[in-house]
Amino acid sequence: MAAQKHFKSSIDRAKRIRALTELHYEPGNNARCYKSVWRRYIYPVYPMCYRTYLNYLNMEVEPEEERCDVRQLTFLDQLFAM
Repeated sequence: MAAQKHFKSSIDRAKRIRALTELHYEPGNNARCYKSVWRRYIYPVYPMCYRTYLNYLNMEVEPEEERCDVRQLTFLDQLFAM
């Protein structure tokens, strides 16, 4: 199954949500589990259901460098690189 392409705004939102989650999530602490982080910090700013929040956490976000179009090297470029 091919990876689903996302809009740039969705990717940016996923990055912001991940950053907020990294600030407040503590593994093993029930007071700071994903559900409580979503309830206290994510939902007031980004109103979405919990399942959507988990989808954003699992979304594959490509780095900026890999998303831009990279020109394939031609034979002459490889010759001059030597």
